[in-house]
Amino acid sequence: MTDPLISVVVPTRNRAADLARCLEALAAQDIPQDSFEVLVCDDGSTEPIESVVAERARLGLQVRRLSQPPKGPAAARNLGIRNARAEIVAMTDSDTVPDRGWLRGLSEALARHPEAVAVEGQVYANNEGEFDPLGEGPSNRSGGVYLTCNCAYRRSVLIAAGGLDETFPYPAYEDAELAARAQQFGQIVWSPEAVVVHPQRPMTVRTIWKKLHHWEYVLILAYRYGYLAWKRYPVKHPRLRVIALSVIALPLSKLRTSVTWLERRPGAALKLAALGVVESLGAMVLVAPAALFGRYSERAVRRKYL
Repeated sequence: MTDPLISVVVPTRNRAADLARCLEALAAQDIPQDSFEVLVCDDGSTEPIESVVAERARLGLQVRRLSQPPKGPAAARNLGIRNARAEIVAMTDSDTVPDRGWLRGLSEALARHPEAVAVEGQVYANNEGEFDPLGEGPSNRSGGVYLTCNCAYRRSVLIAAGGLDETFPYPAYEDAELAARAQQFGQIVWSPEAVVVHPQRPMTVRTIWKKLHHWEYVLILAYRYGYLAWKRYPVKHPRLRVIALSVIALPLSKLRTSVTWLERRPGAALKLAALGVVESLGAMVLVAPAALFGRYSERAVRRKYL
């Protein structure tokens, strides 16, 4: 069998219906189906993921399911990278809908820039505004965000960089950490033609609580690279900066946004204000003590997983 030009890595845990929609979009790409393969990396699902993959394979998509016990999205993507047969490894999420020209946009960008180690594409929600002011979701409209729901790396660079850091257990900042290491080998270019639609989700107390756990990985990035998640946020005192952001700045931004929505959607505005208060209180309890007393310099040691 001839090796494909592109391997598409799609990590998932459950979300069978979302995965089916994602695979349908991949099957509709405007490049020949025999030029790419899809690796569905099942991170301990309890839903019938295998049947979703089998059905799409029956319809002609080159798709395989790889499985592992629950380890997180970074480990699931590494599973796909290990098993990829192509030199270009594209990545997206199981709840996204890639545009028909997605893979073509990524591959053409790398062809135009043979010196580049990777390419990132545009991410937005097709239902932007649906949950306003309580909607949230990843977005990349101008580059420099390095979301793994829309990117492609040269596999040789992924191997040299050591893959994604599996000590990042959440779908947060493991992509920025990978980009930081990959850029030691070359540049990551921007391809606005490569579009992925990522649905918004409603903001809740549960999602706020989950995101509070992400701050420790922002601190790890600061100790490794000297900036908070991305290069445009250099920092000298990361512990104090994280406390200020989590306890004051981000909750305050929610309160300010709630004021602008008070006349249009008073119920949603009040809920957003309440979530801002919950976020601030939660950060005082969870983030601030960990930021002050956590041993992040020890955890900043980089590891290789490939």
